[in-house]
Amino acid sequence: MTPTPPSLTEEQKNRLAQRLSMMSHDRADVGQGLPRTARALALGQGSDGGAARLEALVDALIFERVIVPIDVEPDPRVTGVHAGENGHNPIDFVRAQTPAGEALAIYSSAQALSAHRPGDRPMALDFRTIGLTALVETGGRIVVNPGTDAVLLPRPAVAALAQGDEWLPAWRDEALRELLLAEASAACPAIVDVEIAYAGDGLTRVVVSVDRERFAQAEDASAMKENLSGALSALGSNPRLIASADRVEIAPVLR
Repeated sequence: MTPTPPSLTEEQKNRLAQRLSMMSHDRADVGQGLPRTARALALGQGSDGGAARLEALVDALIFERVIVPIDVEPDPRVTGVHAGENGHNPIDFVRAQTPAGEALAIYSSAQALSAHRPGDRPMALDFRTIGLTALVETGGRIVVNPGTDAVLLPRPAVAALAQGDEWLPAWRDEALRELLLAEASAACPAIVDVEIAYAGDGLTRVVVSVDRERFAQAEDASAMKENLSGALSALGSNPRLIASADRVEIAPVLR
């Protein structure tokens, strides 16, 4: 069972709202789609599961802001409560369900927001701010443009952006691939290769190539199957892989 991530306290949310109100406003920014983000989204899903789009989008969000929906504060003459007073929550990010679980929702433009949530008020926000919130509230998951051309940003990417680090996708990490292959082949000699690929929706697929002839001609078939099963299980629980990928699928293939 996945543990429920802690929520921000009311005090933390109040401080966040204060920081947001102090952010300088670019008068030329009217919620339009920004160029780097637009180019990344235009790549689409593609034949790589959306890996190129995801990588380009993460690069874009280093430099460009996003749009988040916020509730318009009710008239305090009606509610008797001002934002931030008496535990009233001044800012509450919208969440969306994804195949990987609940995620904070952000949008590339005010137009993308209104297409999905007409009537919501757009607010420009630096990605790092919402990234830090997501690490606390949704296990690091954020979804861009839910309801239209949705792109899920997995935890490792969000963590890197939020902390100002460079993100190295698991499928670009050759040292990780070599480590997994060395450990897997040592546990089961029939394993001859390991490939890491992005499968979309935050899922990283590890394709494990098993030599058909070695597997079939093993003197002790039962022991070979047990070794293979153990090797696959060890791959899925590798700490470095878990740190590099939000969700992992181990896919053995006979070659």
